[in-house]
Amino acid sequence: MRSGLVRATALLLAVLTSVVPVTHTQADTNAVLVNNVLHSISVLTPLHSTDPNRMIGLGIGLQGGNPSGELAYIAGEYDPTSSLYGQFLDPDQYEQKFGVTQSRFNATVAWLQSGGLSVQTVAGVSEYILASGTVSQVQSLLHISIADYHIDAGDFYANTSPPTVPASLGVVGIAGLNNLEGPRLSRRTSPGTPGPAAPSASMDTSLTSPSDLWSIYNQPSGDKGEGQSMAIFGWGTTNNTLSDLRQFEVENKLPGIPLTITYFGTESQITDSIGEVEWDLDTQASTGMAPNAVAERLYFGKAGTDPDLLGAYHGWVADKHGPQQGSSSFGGCEEAPGTDALSGSPGNPGGVIIAGNPKQDLYEAALRRAVAEGRTMFASTGDTGAGCPAVSIVLNGVTLIPTPMLNYPSVSSYATAVGGTVLYFNDATASTPASRAFEYSWNYTGGGDSKFIAAGAYQNTNPAILLTRCATDPHGTPYPAPGPLCRGIPDVAAQSGDIISNGYKITSGGKNDQPGGGTSLSSPLWLGMWTRTQAAARSRKGNGFADPAIYRLATNPSKYLTDFFDVGGTSTETVPNCNGPVPATNCSHSNWDYNSGWGTPDVTHLTLDLDGTTTPSHMTTPNPVPTITPVISGTTCPGPQMPDATGDAPNDYPAGDGSNMDNLDIVSAAFASPDASTLRVTLTLKNLAAPPPPANIPSALWRVTWTYNDTQYMAEASSNGAGPAGVFVFSAGPANGSLTRVSGTATVGPNGTLVWNIPLSAVGSPPAGASLSLPFAEVHGSFTVLGTGLFYTAAADRAPDLGFGAPWVIGRTC
Repeated sequence: MRSGLVRATALLLAVLTSVVPVTHTQADTNAVLVNNVLHSISVLTPLHSTDPNRMIGLGIGLQGGNPSGELAYIAGEYDPTSSLYGQFLDPDQYEQKFGVTQSRFNATVAWLQSGGLSVQTVAGVSEYILASGTVSQVQSLLHISIADYHIDAGDFYANTSPPTVPASLGVVGIAGLNNLEGPRLSRRTSPGTPGPAAPSASMDTSLTSPSDLWSIYNQPSGDKGEGQSMAIFGWGTTNNTLSDLRQFEVENKLPGIPLTITYFGTESQITDSIGEVEWDLDTQASTGMAPNAVAERLYFGKAGTDPDLLGAYHGWVADKHGPQQGSSSFGGCEEAPGTDALSGSPGNPGGVIIAGNPKQDLYEAALRRAVAEGRTMFASTGDTGAGCPAVSIVLNGVTLIPTPMLNYPSVSSYATAVGGTVLYFNDATASTPASRAFEYSWNYTGGGDSKFIAAGAYQNTNPAILLTRCATDPHGTPYPAPGPLCRGIPDVAAQSGDIISNGYKITSGGKNDQPGGGTSLSSPLWLGMWTRTQAAARSRKGNGFADPAIYRLATNPSKYLTDFFDVGGTSTETVPNCNGPVPATNCSHSNWDYNSGWGTPDVTHLTLDLDGTTTPSHMTTPNPVPTITPVISGTTCPGPQMPDATGDAPNDYPAGDGSNMDNLDIVSAAFASPDASTLRVTLTLKNLAAPPPPANIPSALWRVTWTYNDTQYMAEASSNGAGPAGVFVFSAGPANGSLTRVSGTATVGPNGTLVWNIPLSAVGSPPAGASLSLPFAEVHGSFTVLGTGLFYTAAADRAPDLGFGAPWVIGRTC
């Protein structure tokens, strides 16, 4: 099975959306799943038949027992005039009302086993079954052929014709018949353009902390998510997720939230580690916004495949004690019918091949159930602007290009789509919390209107939202004229950053203050903020699916002015961004638009208007701030306290060539006590060049940090990139206070050094015998965007790479 290929915010989901996508070929006997094959796969020439002994995993979706009744019940749950209003179902009630009958479920299991497949069920789920077997067994059972193909992205296998299944089973679709589609995290290849010039030179344009966003988005101080839990969805390994979260909590003085993970899927081992930075971002963004939540639960696929991720979705909605809110920081193309006409012919692939989405119905079933149960799935709109991410279209059979469709699952009417903003802020001081200085829509946030998915009732009844009309459903079946209004996204927005520098501080790989961004950040931020709102709900079942509540308040002019910051309707949005062919009136439009939806939240006022209070209904006692036994690497005396491998400072800044930045590549750092009143700090670089530093880094900063008496101190050297080596400026002092100029020397060249001679009085006056603990070294490169006044900075290297150096005792001699 194929796992994810590259990191970022977008996941290609295989999808399909009609209610019963089967075509009967023999009455009451067989059904052909006509949509369960890649569009225009016949345009490609197969390399050869797939190895018949290769093991593959499948996910089989079954039609629920009462589809029309389910839709009617959901409509009543969210209609204030209905007797069903707010009567959200628990998992057992859902299965009783709308689940698959036990006999049909058992018949499906027996059919799969009759073909030699191994079967796994998800507890409490009748609409989805996992199975695995060899290619030979799958071909025989489904009456298909599976072949290997090649495109620029690599080799893949796929079924060459639609599968045939017993009609009586009511199979909606089968995931896993190809490995071109499926969960994959796509690269942030388009960082966008820098935003407008900052209005003030004192404005911070870089990374926010949790406490910054608490004040900027006006989150209630007495409500931090007590009594609530949160869900994160993903796949693969989580080797550093818990340890990075604990380090993040320590740095930000947050409680240690319990973290659990449940895996779903047919794989025997969990090996895909490509998404680990993503899971750091998701967990730390959500818990940073709701630090007093009682739990964070990860529902993960064992592998980056549709069958496994669908298992995780269904596992969540069937969890009787599962969170009422979750976040999916990934997306793929919605299904786009009619593309077959654009393709070429076998041997002459002159058109396009849509590589996605014959299984959207399987995802829709799980998301629809979540809404029936009053749960909310927040989903990132993507970081590719008007296009879909990852492998979505094959042009001329070989070349990959973005598609004009929207990202799924964010475009689902059963998900809350979250777009991104770039946020500049005024730093917090001792007496003043951080505040918004400037916020505008990021020009690579996903947004626009679907051409096939009908808008939910919460959206299509609002005359202020100028949506287009859909001609066909996702399978190409025409809607009755004039057609329903099409789903438009995003619904809301939150900070995403611009990928250049602006974003959120996370801990990743044991390193603090790493940049996290994209709409992968925006979605879990909303998850955490909505969790605060849910905590104050007086109903035991909470506020239900977020979109109806959000649209109800946002369409009330007096509520909208207090509950949201209108990103698109203010002068701050100076980078118009119409993602795709959408009505111009909905681009950078007041109130709702295709860039930022309703905008970013004022969480306190939103909570008051939904719940009437900001006091949590179930007060719980958060865990204490974690304590961490630091990993110590290095020696105390003699030798460097902070060693580091070289060659790990790549030039990955905008326009960088990826080569190692020797000027910022740490070799080691060490302390010494030359006399009774001085601390000497020495930082060795691979090749400390005389300024100017390498291209794209007009200024640089070198820093060594340590802790004494619960206070962090630092030695810092900077260069403005001009003049002789003497331009290095040396300073030291408390990390959260003013630094004092100190004497220092710079020796340039290979294994060049920066040496600080620091009076002990400048760093807390530690007496002889005092221990300086948790030392580490870090270096940064910074650059200015000409003509804008914007100043960007990001970390380049740290030592030790995944821990701290050995403590230093004042007065020690070596």
